[in-house]
Amino acid sequence: MRLGFHFFHNMFMIFLYHKTMKRTVFWSFAAAASVIFSVTCSAHDLVWPGEKLKALFPQADSFEQKNLYVSDEQKSSIEKSLGGRLPEEDLKPSIYLAIIKTGADSPPRKAAAIMFIDAFGEGGKIEMGVVVSGKGDLMKVQIFENKESSKLVQQAFLRQFEGKKATELFKIGSDITAPAGTDKPAQAIASGARRGLLIINEMFRKK
Repeated sequence: MRLGFHFFHNMFMIFLYHKTMKRTVFWSFAAAASVIFSVTCSAHDLVWPGEKLKALFPQADSFEQKNLYVSDEQKSSIEKSLGGRLPEEDLKPSIYLAIIKTGADSPPRKAAAIMFIDAFGEGGKIEMGVVVSGKGDLMKVQIFENKESSKLVQQAFLRQFEGKKATELFKIGSDITAPAGTDKPAQAIASGARRGLLIINEMFRKK
């Protein structure tokens, strides 16, 4: 009897061991999969936006991508100027430097910085690109995705942003005139343009 008891007890312990090991392996795999999934989801710009970059700065010979992280200090500075919170996706901005060569023997130089910004109007997301000069002024705003009025993608509206500084209001009815009946989405674009300008200036500000 005693031999039989030990036999069944040992068999039972082996069974439990294998069950535990399976669980351990499964949770280890699940944890690893979770890490991989997180890395994949947070990856910057899975598709190179070459055509959009060329549309924003056609004179560039090439573009250099910088994947950056907004520090707590930078975040506070930007949000103070904005008067509101930065969207989560703007805390890890991808900024593209437009590279030009002025001559065959001249070294390449960085002529402008470009960032893509999402604003939200009455019809949904508005995807836009902003171009900022080396002096920190807004050079250009272009709309790539828009479910609002087509008047908002016309140069008569967008040209108003050229040369604007981050210290300006970017306010519809004040320093920006919106096409008729588009005040809300036009303000979303204006606020988005200023947000992109502030982020670029803060990320490349000389310490």
